[in-house]
Amino acid sequence: MFYRLIYALLLSSTLMAASVVQADTTLYTVSKGEQRIFLGGTIHLLHPDDFPLPAEFDAAYAQADALYLETDLGVMQDPTFGQKMMQVMMYPPGKTLSSELSPEVWKELQAYSQANQFPVQQFMGFDPAFVSMVMTVMLAQQNGIQEGVDAYFYQKAQRDGLPMGELETAEQVLDYMQVMTGHDGDAIIQATLTDLKRFDQLMTEMVNAWRTGDLETLDREMAQPMREQAPGMYRTLMTERNNDWLPVLESLFEQEGTELVLVGSLHLAGDDGLLSALEQKGYAVAPYAPKTD
Repeated sequence: MFYRLIYALLLSSTLMAASVVQADTTLYTVSKGEQRIFLGGTIHLLHPDDFPLPAEFDAAYAQADALYLETDLGVMQDPTFGQKMMQVMMYPPGKTLSSELSPEVWKELQAYSQANQFPVQQFMGFDPAFVSMVMTVMLAQQNGIQEGVDAYFYQKAQRDGLPMGELETAEQVLDYMQVMTGHDGDAIIQATLTDLKRFDQLMTEMVNAWRTGDLETLDREMAQPMREQAPGMYRTLMTERNNDWLPVLESLFEQEGTELVLVGSLHLAGDDGLLSALEQKGYAVAPYAPKTD
């Protein structure tokens, strides 16, 4: 389960609520009167072969007067933030992976580390949640997977001088990361080891589903396991964040111009997703349609 949670955070879509229009894209136009924003679901890690992105994303960017991301990626890339995140996800003094995992699971983790050049000794003092994330990202990098949709447009906006904003602060991100600690370490590591064996297959399935707007597959593989096996974590990382972001999104309708807002796709839909919440507040939601001459 936990690997799927991490993967969901990297991909971050749930099944559309019946009231939200179905589409073959994860990019939407949200409007009220003459005001509108473009709201797109992203995948945070991609292989270079996954580029170019679906054409509608570049088309929406070309129409946008500003770009909004979940958080400031410049701050996320700062070594100071990395140090703070590591501190948040460390075990309390006196605890290590070898002391907290069962002997059987610790042995399995050691075997994986030896077979896959994973430096587990460097992470002895960290919560299994952090170790799971590092294992996942390292395997992704070994498979040539790099930065995804958010980073692509962040860098493009920097080059183009397009104004940027964010939906949450770095401090809020750290709070959410801390929620991921303190859970059953054996279950986290075992699930991670099991699912990493299917990494290539899962990555292919998820990217294909994202590109085609196949929300049913995304929900089945990512959201549903998290809702069933870690409802409290799902509530904090998804539902509560959506609720926190909603006022920020609504404030954009009071500004001049059109903003392109990119969030992990898991935040878009479902009964507690952003699209449903915006519809309930009277906004019109429709699949993005490129401007035609």
